[in-house]
Amino acid sequence: MKTYILEGVVTALSSITHNGGERNGTVTQLRREKFAQPNGKVARVPVVSGNAIRGILRDRGMLSMLRQLGYGVSEENGKVTGLPLSAFYFLFSGGALTSTGDGHIDIEHFRNMRETIPLISLFGGAAGNTIMPGKLKIGKLIPICTETAHLIPERFLPENIQTVWEYCQTEMYTRRDDEKNDRVRMLISRPELGDGVSNSVPAKPASPQQMKYDVETIAAGTQFFWKITLEDVSDVEFEAFLATVLEFSKSPNVGGKSAVGHGEISIKLDRWVEVDSRVNLNGTELDVTIGTKYKTHLDQHGDGIRKYLNEMK
Repeated sequence: MKTYILEGVVTALSSITHNGGERNGTVTQLRREKFAQPNGKVARVPVVSGNAIRGILRDRGMLSMLRQLGYGVSEENGKVTGLPLSAFYFLFSGGALTSTGDGHIDIEHFRNMRETIPLISLFGGAAGNTIMPGKLKIGKLIPICTETAHLIPERFLPENIQTVWEYCQTEMYTRRDDEKNDRVRMLISRPELGDGVSNSVPAKPASPQQMKYDVETIAAGTQFFWKITLEDVSDVEFEAFLATVLEFSKSPNVGGKSAVGHGEISIKLDRWVEVDSRVNLNGTELDVTIGTKYKTHLDQHGDGIRKYLNEMK
């Protein structure tokens, strides 16, 4: 087993919105965190949470694995092969603890499951009365700015670093009331008029649909520091993660409102560092290539994986 550490830069190719549950009137604000400054003061900085990115990676990785195992809609005959609901939640949401009465924890069962399903070993999950911790640690996307420069490796800092507020902006959105659009309003049923549909104004006006709202975003071009750690993983687990990142790169979006152009990113993997506590505590750089070990593993253990999943009733 080996530990791998990645430090790299993520660049926003389009503005990013990441809601932290805070609003200022009609403005949805970015998620903020406190950062202690070298002078002792505290600055609140917009940050994309590691939890959000980890959830996206988990979904993409699990979906790709299930497709390789034959789940979903068959392109050949249209037949649908589905999962038990508990297995679905286990893979995509991490599952949930349930009472098993006086039943004991079958450690060997869960150890075999982790070895058979590499992504469960990476992302972890809960089943029955057991929590299986994951080996994957996903860091937050931290803007590279004056408020965070003292916490980011020096090699990632630009010559002219700016305050994070130079990168933040407010974007306005509107939603119009299409009931007032003469080209489509005839499609609305008007039972009170007795003729089904009509261009007439309804007797009782509906709730207004037109609105204006604002979203706080981080500008396109903003760079973020990102750190990933894989603790004590096998070669197959390492390749499973690389395959997941490759799947994510096909549609690399983070945060909200991706349907209207937000959140597209590019990822520059600076370098992987391999740490083997038995040999070298300082770590060594390595070139990374995606091989066939993970795909071969799924081919060889497909029946076993399907058995584990189908037993989750």
